[in-house]
Amino acid sequence: MMGGESKKIGPFLAIMLVASTMIGSGVFLLPASLAAVGSISILAWVAATIGAGILAGVFSWLAVLNPGTPGLFSYIRDAFGAATGFVAAVLYAVSTLVACVAIALAVTGYLGVFVPTIAKPPGLTIGTVAILWILIAANIAGPRFVARLQSWTMALGLAPVVLVALGGWFYFHGATFAASWNVTGEAPLAVLPGATVMVFWAFLGIETAIVLSTRVRNPARDVPIGTIGGLAVAAMIYMAACSAIMGILPGDVLAKSSAPFADAVVPMLGASVAGLVALSAMLKASGTLGSTVLLTAETAESDSVLRQISPAGPRHADKVTRMTLIAIGGLGSLVAIASTSPTLVRQFTIVTNIAVVLNLVVYGAGSLALVRLSGRLPRRSRIRAQGLGAAGTVFSAALIAASEADLLIWSAVATLAAVLAYWAANARRAQHLARVRGA
Repeated sequence: MMGGESKKIGPFLAIMLVASTMIGSGVFLLPASLAAVGSISILAWVAATIGAGILAGVFSWLAVLNPGTPGLFSYIRDAFGAATGFVAAVLYAVSTLVACVAIALAVTGYLGVFVPTIAKPPGLTIGTVAILWILIAANIAGPRFVARLQSWTMALGLAPVVLVALGGWFYFHGATFAASWNVTGEAPLAVLPGATVMVFWAFLGIETAIVLSTRVRNPARDVPIGTIGGLAVAAMIYMAACSAIMGILPGDVLAKSSAPFADAVVPMLGASVAGLVALSAMLKASGTLGSTVLLTAETAESDSVLRQISPAGPRHADKVTRMTLIAIGGLGSLVAIASTSPTLVRQFTIVTNIAVVLNLVVYGAGSLALVRLSGRLPRRSRIRAQGLGAAGTVFSAALIAASEADLLIWSAVATLAAVLAYWAANARRAQHLARVRGA
């Protein structure tokens, strides 16, 4: 028993896991996507941070509500039934699978600093698929190895971000920042909702600790610490770094960059240091990819899914199965090939926006679950939990409504597919149980 507990993740690693999952491709490549909006996107960062804080509170309350519950989807299932829990888990698995591709794209983009041809198709696709499989192999070693990989790459990955966030202000030009304030020409209220959807990609992963609640030593303590602490670390870095970089690089240059932080360092310290920045970004995004692969596998093998599709029920192993990881690698490779676009930034924008919308559906369901399950709490705590759950639901719904119409269509298709999958899996399980009883 003691040996099993010693392999679990503590509060420090939980913070590192959550923060490192968020501080990955979002902070390293997202500025290039936001250049199409302009530096006004800094206001979107503020809105997204507030919303992420609300959701962090929701996830923390859920963990306190029932520390023994294995992950976010079990709460949704307990609140609304097996079908809703299954659909939420499937949508989350699909979103994290898409996110794996986006993060692998970010790694490939910074690799392009050293091998320029890999930043364009077909080298971009080949590189993305290869990087994805390397991190699949890392996950086969187990969740603790991935968590340690995250903490090792955290410090290394933070170095270039801190360099730009602090040193970049000495090279910050207010005129550059102002010149690209709103390049769309539309009214701010028309621009900011969509920009917030794009920005929120950087906060995906805030639910890492609760999804991995069975892997931490003390869920009631470590999940809230990991969630709130990880968000605080990530938000401070985002605000400082992205403000600085938009005052260093002109908007048109930033929009074409496949390695924004490396390009921002060139006028500061030269091309040789920019190469070190690119290397650090590659390693950090790789650590993020490792934990995202783990999240995808944990979701696919979660109680909410396996209880419906596996006659044997949920598994109790210390590691996800190798076949699940191989399946993730195969499906991720197909997504990378299917989403191939003329430029890295365009492909990155497509896959990240899809991941955001699907995640928001799950976040909204989790917020509603808190409202429904809060009756188990004392009256004073119940009112606070219900208010937080309602706020999380409104925020999630508002961002989904602000998304592009085609993304909403794809989300609806994914939801319908998940419902049909539940129906098929439930029918198969019922047949199996009937055969067992008949025997």
